[in-house]
Amino acid sequence: MGGHFLGVEKAMRALPFASPFAGGVGGSRAELCGALTGGLMVIGGLYGRQDGPVPDQECQDQAARYRADFLQEFGWLRCGELKEHWIGNVGQESCIQLIEKAAAVLMDLLEN
Repeated sequence: MGGHFLGVEKAMRALPFASPFAGGVGGSRAELCGALTGGLMVIGGLYGRQDGPVPDQECQDQAARYRADFLQEFGWLRCGELKEHWIGNVGQESCIQLIEKAAAVLMDLLEN
């Protein structure tokens, strides 16, 4: 899957589009974790439909698996809940550790 993964240039072009999702949408902590949302954007970039009427079942399946894997790894999906329950534990001092682990969860999914 490595060669199929989004290139750095493509990923950097997507960065501005992902920025509003930080902190659960505009820092609100009320919505999905930005790391989860970012992973879903990657899945969309890889498997999302390129044409409206074309089915995107593979994309939907991958997104559902990533959501389930993320929930299993972290226990919560929403930014505020992750900040309350996950961030601050040993080895989980900040969102950086969460983002790194979320990227690893995504890479495992994409490689299998």
